[in-house]
Amino acid sequence: MIWHIVKKEIYHNLMTLRFVLMIILLPVLMVANALIYGFGNTGYTEEIYDYNRKVTQRLAHIERFASEGLGKLAMIGPGEIPKPPSQLKFCADGADESIPRSITIADRTNYGRGGNEGEAYRWREMWSLEYLPTNHSSDATTLIKIDWVFIGIFMSFFVILFTFDAIAGERVQGTLSLMMSNRVSRGQILLAKYLGAFFTLMVPLTIGILMNLLIIYLSGKIPIGSGDWLRILGMVGLFALHISIFIFLGLFFSSRVSNAITSLVWLLLSWVCLAFIFPSLLGIFVGTLDPIPSIEVISSRRQTQLANIENEFRPLEASESSKLKQAPSPDNPLATRRWAAYLTSIGETKTHIADKHVDQQFRQVRLARELTQISPTACFQYAMEGFANSGITSYMNFVQQVRRYRQTFLNFIKSEDSGDPDSLHIYFVREGLSQKPVDPDAVPRFEEHISYQSVLFPTALLILFNVLFFTAAHLSFLRCDLK
Repeated sequence: MIWHIVKKEIYHNLMTLRFVLMIILLPVLMVANALIYGFGNTGYTEEIYDYNRKVTQRLAHIERFASEGLGKLAMIGPGEIPKPPSQLKFCADGADESIPRSITIADRTNYGRGGNEGEAYRWREMWSLEYLPTNHSSDATTLIKIDWVFIGIFMSFFVILFTFDAIAGERVQGTLSLMMSNRVSRGQILLAKYLGAFFTLMVPLTIGILMNLLIIYLSGKIPIGSGDWLRILGMVGLFALHISIFIFLGLFFSSRVSNAITSLVWLLLSWVCLAFIFPSLLGIFVGTLDPIPSIEVISSRRQTQLANIENEFRPLEASESSKLKQAPSPDNPLATRRWAAYLTSIGETKTHIADKHVDQQFRQVRLARELTQISPTACFQYAMEGFANSGITSYMNFVQQVRRYRQTFLNFIKSEDSGDPDSLHIYFVREGLSQKPVDPDAVPRFEEHISYQSVLFPTALLILFNVLFFTAAHLSFLRCDLK
């Protein structure tokens, strides 16, 4: 009996104008997405070209300074570290164009006076990570990204159109009481209506996705490996969970009110709140709850702390009280250690301030994402970005991996230096380290590893939303009047 009702629901949905609109609009959006990301001038092809260029420059940078000696490589650093672009950006764009695509290595050469005769010399500060913003400027053509996330939100609107009259409409027509006269429970009727709407919605979605992937594959510009296909399959599962939530929501309101128009009004209001208003308001609230110091304030703090270090080590360049009146040299370990303490203080101060500022931004982002996950649409977006390795969470994972690489690089320098008996083993100043060349192939390489931890929590919430909305719809239908 239940499958008879399911077939009736599917047949009824297929004969409606709303299905005709969806079977046209959804594949059109999927094709538009494939054409934009597969054949557009700006997309994965341009990003991977820029990424490969930066990787080549970085390898050349390491090879050049490794040949000049370990001390030089230790002070100048491993070079700019670019973030690999995501092949699945067409699924979840994540506003990647507004997120930095690399982390630069800042180093600076300074001039001073030293030695018994005051000869001129120059020194290099210890390299540090700099988290620079992009120079991207948004325009009207980039405000809306037709990615799979946008299409998923678009589909949730169509779910409302398919479910607002699922129960209220039949109750007005009198067919609901007629259906209940057979040997079928209310739970079976609710399940049949859910399955009818779900299969009706998944058919055009599946067609659109297949068309999308076929065009992407034929374009030849976005390589998709076996692991990427598994991620795409996971995204299709997210589509199913997201659609399911709004089906249950539609069945809930349709069973709670007396007519279909009232149900539609409540559903539209709920959809606007869940998809747009709640995430936006909560995001603004977090910005006021945990404000981040401005760049000017951070820069002022940095200058103050660096000035204190300068006053401690070099109150006056020609002063006798200066701890750095003598240049570092392998023949002068005492002066070299003083310079190492000076450069280490500067490096640690810059690193601490830069890392702390970025961590404050990340903490605010995490809080905003945690609060906005009260919306199933926000959960859907975050989980999609997690599978696609795009968006701000992907960048936060990238930053954490670069920081671990920073420590790996420094440990490599110390390990290589410990094997040179001619070195003073004083870290980190060039004259206190080994001056022997280093094998460039031995220098640690940075490789980003995709983390799927950000997918687990929003996916679990989507499942929880399904359970809660199903329970609400079931209890509401059990108590509703059939007439």
